[in-house]
Amino acid sequence: MKPCLTLAALAALAALAAAGCGAQTLILGTQGQYLLTVRDAVAPPGQEVPLVARLQQGDLLRGRPGHVIRFRQGDQRLLAAETDEDGTARVAFTPDAPGDYVFTVEVAAAGLPDEPPEPRDLLVACRASDTPLAVVDLDKTVVASGFQTVLLGNPEPMDGSVEVLKRVAADRTVIYLTHRPDYFGPKSKDWLRTQGFPRGPVLLSTVGSFLKGSGTYKSDMIKALKAKFTRVEVGIGDKFSDVEAYHANGLTAILILPVPENATAKDLQALADQVAALPEAIHVVRGWDQVEAILFAGKAFPPAPMAQQLRAMADEKAKQEAAESK
Repeated sequence: MKPCLTLAALAALAALAAAGCGAQTLILGTQGQYLLTVRDAVAPPGQEVPLVARLQQGDLLRGRPGHVIRFRQGDQRLLAAETDEDGTARVAFTPDAPGDYVFTVEVAAAGLPDEPPEPRDLLVACRASDTPLAVVDLDKTVVASGFQTVLLGNPEPMDGSVEVLKRVAADRTVIYLTHRPDYFGPKSKDWLRTQGFPRGPVLLSTVGSFLKGSGTYKSDMIKALKAKFTRVEVGIGDKFSDVEAYHANGLTAILILPVPENATAKDLQALADQVAALPEAIHVVRGWDQVEAILFAGKAFPPAPMAQQLRAMADEKAKQEAAESK
């Protein structure tokens, strides 16, 4: 993971600790002074799944112990647990057949001095062990901009990402695997839903796994998926560390390469060197039209042509920089 992105996200987390509820509402998409987060899950039939939710409050987002959290699946099932010292409540659930099990997670009003937070949906995607899976990143992959814009704005989806992922979801289960900390779960899931992306579990990092770096986190998560599923087939993202993790774990790895608009000739040469060093089997593309061509038309976009294109861009940029310096 690029250090600047790590520092930006860490700075955002630090800001949350000092910010008031208004800033938290802007950054996290919360309402009121409470933050209720949930963890989606993916599991084969017959495997016990922990349903996890966490209730936090106030300027320092402290965990709220001693409150009842209910996990409701329509009129069929109601589970409940009390939050521990960290504000976390856990119950066990075992899906008995493939399907999407959507739980409405809500905080009981008893004992809260203010209105409880709005309920959140928790998705357990139960799939047969041989179901094909596609792992997709969020920032600069389906989100057109980076994490900083996500924090303070309402970013646009990357061109073609909704349409292509709907096609992917017709015969694969889409798993949104992001290095974003789980504080951003409500905002991330709301954005995917309002933009029309196909439903799929959204797997976020904890603060502990976030600090390990994106590549390590993604590799650990893919290994956990492969321990349960035999066809974790595709990985799509914008970071070199991520696609290297996808490739190392046997996935068709697709790098959607971000090229900064203000890149210098030196920047472009360095990026070309990075691309050229990638394994030949990794696809390097600039957009979702090429992702679609890989997945549905058998096209290949190896690193070498992209590295050559970047070097040509670097040469042109060097000439421009030289002319401007005269």
